[in-house]
Amino acid sequence: MDIKLDPSRDDLPLMANTSHILVKHYVLDLDVDFENQIIEGTIVLFFESGHKFKKQSSSTEETYPSESNEACKFRTLEPCHVPVTNTSTVSSKMGYNDFVICGKGEKDASGKDGNHDNQEQASGISSSKYCCDTGNHGSEDFLLVLDCCDLSVLKVEEVDVAAVPGIEKFTRSPKLRNQIVRELVALPADRWREQLDYYARCSQAPGCGELLFDIDTWSLQIRKTGVQTATDFPHAIRIWYTTKPQGRSVTWTSDQSGR
Repeated sequence: MDIKLDPSRDDLPLMANTSHILVKHYVLDLDVDFENQIIEGTIVLFFESGHKFKKQSSSTEETYPSESNEACKFRTLEPCHVPVTNTSTVSSKMGYNDFVICGKGEKDASGKDGNHDNQEQASGISSSKYCCDTGNHGSEDFLLVLDCCDLSVLKVEEVDVAAVPGIEKFTRSPKLRNQIVRELVALPADRWREQLDYYARCSQAPGCGELLFDIDTWSLQIRKTGVQTATDFPHAIRIWYTTKPQGRSVTWTSDQSGR
């Protein structure tokens, strides 16, 4: 079901399944192309799940809108190059809502069958149908849903936070990626400097496997084959994306000098 909204009058709809998993921190590494009016690069998201987000009762199960009643279509990408800045620093700062309330482009960016446009297909996108589950119930794969509008998503991958040098000094389970992130987000407030330092280090860790993803008008949906609960879903992921010149979530304007 495609929701028709007037961006000048209506708020963007919120689709994220926040009752199961939450974004606790993010690290942006972006390039700004002023000539073409796009911003491109990566965002690394760190998640928290647990007892507060366990299985909902059947009367309160969350669902997300889909353009059809068929199973979700997910895509993976062949390795591709996206120009970004030096990963040792975050080159551009944006508010939380710039990504986790941002995603698929205008309607003309995809064909009638819902596939990506030709430019994205040329990058090596393949697609297939899978069942999807936004909660912790049933035997289907867990589906992470992020609010998103007018972004071209190029690749999604799990981040190998266990590969960060010195991480064994920080966590009791240095080989368990999700446990590392759980302990990181749970650090007390008086250790915020240490926490930020490890967030930065973890955001520069290599990828350890691409994740299946799909986008619709208002959301980005991500899954990992065989992972059926939010607790087992990767707690650190990297998303490669680019904005669109005419996107509704990022607007380009001229300054007083006309630039």
